Amino acid sequence: MVWITWEVHRRNRELSKAIGAKLIELSEFDSMPKVVRYLLAPMKTLWIFFKNRPSIIICQNPSIVLSFMMVVIKALTGVKVVVDAHYEGIVPKNGKYKLLNLITKFIHRYATFVIVTTKHHKRFVEKNGGMAFVLPDKFPLIPKTGPQALKGKNNILYICSFNEDEPCEEVIEATKMIDPDIHLYITGDYKKKGLSAEDMPPNVTLTGYLPEYEFISLLNSVDVIMDLTTRENCLVCGAYESVSAGKPMILSKKDALMDYFNRGAIYCENNAKEIASAINKAFIFKEALAADIKLLRTERSRKWEQYKLEIINALRAIET
Repeated sequence: MVWITWEVHRRNRELSKAIGAKLIELSEFDSMPKVVRYLLAPMKTLWIFFKNRPSIIICQNPSIVLSFMMVVIKALTGVKVVVDAHYEGIVPKNGKYKLLNLITKFIHRYATFVIVTTKHHKRFVEKNGGMAFVLPDKFPLIPKTGPQALKGKNNILYICSFNEDEPCEEVIEATKMIDPDIHLYITGDYKKKGLSAEDMPPNVTLTGYLPEYEFISLLNSVDVIMDLTTRENCLVCGAYESVSAGKPMILSKKDALMDYFNRGAIYCENNAKEIASAINKAFIFKEALAADIKLLRTERSRKWEQYKLEIINALRAIET
């Protein structure tokens, strides 16, 4: 059983280890032009397939190209193909393009089964004619590090990639309305949005992309963690990291987030006024939220083991 992905992603590493699959990351093509990437990555994937001859292949979607390719290989060779579908693997490009929707439906229907992160996505795959199992991300291991010296009396980390579903402009506007003792750190490649550090309010620091050890050190040093999205049914990575680090969190007021992360969080709409209110509130109730985070981690970790067992049993069933 091998797990193939064309990018480095914490979920691939955590889940492949948990279910005993050999992980193969073909991330070396990431920086190449798309035309070259989509020529070389499939060629190397085929070479890996014929070299290993696995009975089960698990692949990540996205990439939709990788997942489509694996489902076609399943039809040609009979190998069992399990697709681990993240948000974009369920609703590619927010459903804007008919062709991508049709390809996704094909993948869902003809994969042996699909792993998804929410019950809503499970129903979506089943509506497309496929079989699905729910398995949220595993809470990552966040090593303890010594605290950094930070700029504010109170500090908050906004985990951001500056993607189209993230209300980063609203967050920056919100910092003009929060307690001046609160300093906001924003991760991610802010240049994608044409932003510059010089234009930020005095209580905002744009960190840029951080190496893993620096990111973890910042996670451990701040008081509160925030991760926001405009998407429905998207369980953001920052929420898992907040729980692992034992930090209170601020999340978007979305049903999936409020259902799964139902303790230790302040929820808000994605506008500056509500975000500012949530930030101020998070520091008022910081101790109580931190206590709730510990309870949430215990509850969700126990449930995750049940989900994992269902996946392992399903894999054993298709292997025989």
